[in-house]
Amino acid sequence: MSFSLLLGISILVTDMFAIVKIINSSAEIGRKYLWVFLICAFPVLGFILWLFKGPKN
Repeated sequence: MSFSLLLGISILVTDMFAIVKIINSSAEIGRKYLWVFLICAFPVLGFILWLFKGPKN
């Protein structure tokens, strides 16, 4: 396997993890949509932002 394939798979897995956590959180629905949009639009940056600033519940 090439490095770029492994990197792509790891980004996909971490983004899916974040989206599942966001959907199951107790945050307002509008905030959930915003976080999911950010992660889909900017996969790496969106995940990093969510990791530090996202809903914790």
